Amino acid sequence: MKNWDNEESASVNLFKEVIKLAKIGIYELYVATNEVYWSDVTKQIVQVSTDFVPTMENIKSFFKEGYYKDKARDAMYRALNNGDPYDLDLEILTAKGNIRYVRNVGYPHMANGQCLKIVGFLQDITERKNTGIELAKKNQQLNLAEQLSKIGYWEWDIVEDEIMWSDNLYRIFDLELGTPINFERVIESIHPDDREMFRENAEEIIAKKRFQKFMHRIIHKDGNVHTVELIGELITDKNGDVIKMIGTTQDITEHRMSEIKFRGLLDSAPDTMVIVNQMGIIQLINKQAEKMFGYMPAELKDKHLTKLVPRRLWDTMEYYADNFFKSPKHTEVPADLDFFIQNKSGFQIPVQVTLSPLKTSEGLLVSIAIRDITAQKQAAHRILETNKSLKESATRLKAQNRQLEEFNQITSHNLRSPVSNLKALLDIYKTESDEGTKEMIIDKIDSVANHLTWTLDTLVESLIIKKGSVQSLEKTYFEKTLSKTKEMLAAEISKTNATIEHDFSEIPSAMYNKIYLESIFLNLISNSLKYRAEDRAPKIFVQSKINDGIVQLEFRDNGLGIDLKKNGHKLFGFSKVFHRNKDAKGVGLFLTKAQVDAMGGKIWASSEVGKGTSFFINL
Repeated sequence: MKNWDNEESASVNLFKEVIKLAKIGIYELYVATNEVYWSDVTKQIVQVSTDFVPTMENIKSFFKEGYYKDKARDAMYRALNNGDPYDLDLEILTAKGNIRYVRNVGYPHMANGQCLKIVGFLQDITERKNTGIELAKKNQQLNLAEQLSKIGYWEWDIVEDEIMWSDNLYRIFDLELGTPINFERVIESIHPDDREMFRENAEEIIAKKRFQKFMHRIIHKDGNVHTVELIGELITDKNGDVIKMIGTTQDITEHRMSEIKFRGLLDSAPDTMVIVNQMGIIQLINKQAEKMFGYMPAELKDKHLTKLVPRRLWDTMEYYADNFFKSPKHTEVPADLDFFIQNKSGFQIPVQVTLSPLKTSEGLLVSIAIRDITAQKQAAHRILETNKSLKESATRLKAQNRQLEEFNQITSHNLRSPVSNLKALLDIYKTESDEGTKEMIIDKIDSVANHLTWTLDTLVESLIIKKGSVQSLEKTYFEKTLSKTKEMLAAEISKTNATIEHDFSEIPSAMYNKIYLESIFLNLISNSLKYRAEDRAPKIFVQSKINDGIVQLEFRDNGLGIDLKKNGHKLFGFSKVFHRNKDAKGVGLFLTKAQVDAMGGKIWASSEVGKGTSFFINL
């Protein structure tokens, strides 16, 4: 009987509501243990709290001394000693001090001349005390409710193997009313294929002392097979041993057939389907869901949906669930939302989610359609990568075109002049008859040819660098590179009394082309020595650091400095010099920039005339 107050199925709810409407409470007295059980309705009638524990002593306080107390005591005495049932109209005093009239009906259960228990019903008849027909009407409603809901009540005394069935339970099993029932008689009524399962469930319930509802099939006399569901509760003695089961059995044949049809439709759906209630508890999944999640249905049944969603997305899931229940309708979660589900192995899968309301007799459920969009995500990623690659290619092409234009200008400017000069000298040589003059012309031709060779060699080296044919990378240490540079420039460093300091503590090395890095160090440091101030010894400082995740080098000196406003645009041009120096050819910075560009880096300078210059390189 206790289970009637907790079970949430629609049919049992109907049964419970009828009982409440009739104001019928249930009580049981176990003689051996002197234990008393009251249903919630009984407690409501007597106006005590739901956690009130009745005993044979404290229930006496609900009767005033006199006629009704004596009447109740005499009826209880006869029931306990003689097995006489009773049906009394009594006056009681509730816990709140109110007078109420109740009908108290009790049935003793006897064995070997002794009363084992008394099962009774208590009904509030205060408002209809003098209406004898009212109780019959309510009992009729109770019987009707049993039939309409296809529910029957049962009690199993495990010790005596005696089972009591309500009339409607006999109808459900298609047995004649009053047929003696015990465990084996129940087994006979069960479908042969389900009998072993029924025995195992009964044994497991007693062993684990926990009733878990289950289903089985029965066969009627006409051969029709029906499916029933059992819901129950256990009663134990003072030693904790199970001595009794009480519960209900409901014919769910129609419901089961509908469920099978629905399950078939669900499994035929192309998408993964998960059915949850309004609390987010999983009720059902289809075959596609089993494949996607890697769980068997039993592993997800009655589990919360968060079991399938990464923790970082719980708030997002709750947000869309709240919006859905404000106005339940077919809802697609935004396609641009990066939503993922998590399978049994912990692997996360990108999905598109659609919510749909599913109205049932047990309330609103939510049908969640889940579609794996891994392929779409990968395709979109490939498109983005392709676009990125195209943009990078376009940028490189523009840079190469610009470099070609620069190279064209350089070659046209730096080659045309010496070639023209060479041609003019040859023309003069052809017409000159004086041998001394011819010798002088030959010397000039040799000088122009040497300059032309040097120019061509430099431009060819630039082309090789810009083409990027030397791109091998290796771990290169800045301090070691600087030491090698100082060895190569030892004479010039000693001659100028230069000091070279460094700080490579933040980032001591980088993956780079070793030959390029050594050339960059050599060009920039020799540049600082070459363009030193006349009134002070050169001071050069080289530093490495990380700037926005990029390795950056700085070469700082205290030399002559450069007027960047005037010459900044041609700082890295070919054969550009900005100070009078007989050794200056304007090639070092040109080649350095070509090497930095070839490695995908960037070089720039800051300078102040008379104070010094700093070159910065993002490797």
